[in-house]
Amino acid sequence: MKITKLNADSSWLWEINGLKILVDPWFSESQVDFHPRFSTQYHLDKQPEVFELPRPDFIFISHPFTDHCDKETLMKLSSEIPVICLSVIQRKIQKWGHFKQFISPSDAPFQIQKISKTGFFDLVHHAYLISDGISSMCYAPHGTRKIVQDKEASVLLTTVTTYELPFYLGGTVNLGLNKALQLAEQLNVKTVISTHDEAKIQKGIVAALSKRTFSNTQEILVLNPNESLEI
Repeated sequence: MKITKLNADSSWLWEINGLKILVDPWFSESQVDFHPRFSTQYHLDKQPEVFELPRPDFIFISHPFTDHCDKETLMKLSSEIPVICLSVIQRKIQKWGHFKQFISPSDAPFQIQKISKTGFFDLVHHAYLISDGISSMCYAPHGTRKIVQDKEASVLLTTVTTYELPFYLGGTVNLGLNKALQLAEQLNVKTVISTHDEAKIQKGIVAALSKRTFSNTQEILVLNPNESLEI
């Protein structure tokens, strides 16, 4: 298994058993939640051009929010590429009338399983276990509070940023370093890699009410865009 970081946020290219999976591509200049005055975030760095990337065999979308499920970016990809995602994400993307095939994680051509235990209203703290049959990794870009027991991974991709909002806007969105280290211990991982920790420009009501704290230690590996790791 090989993973390549595509930007400073949480867009990745995974290569698993000869397949290329494009993960959470957000390459547009900004992302908006509901309305620009409510929440807008901007990348600081130049983003990859979709046509410059290797053509993926599959697209994997982990969360329904626009910094994972960016319409502007996704509409530039071929409609023939199957999208792997949970049903709530599928319903959102289907409204665009672009992609022709959707696959649930349980039916994906590689091993991918949602291992987080989340409440009905928690659409943020998903964690997925991915395996090529030899090695495995956990992808939890916002962190997660609780996972299925007896799961292990070699690598954990998660946030080390604490991003806090008032409870009526969702509370703590990114769970931060301490939760990352706790999850790593639960999964018995050897390597923790930072993801979803880009220092974006924020505007709007959410930005005014948010508190962001980035923490790191020597235990956390940070990959730069275009850097890869063999697992």
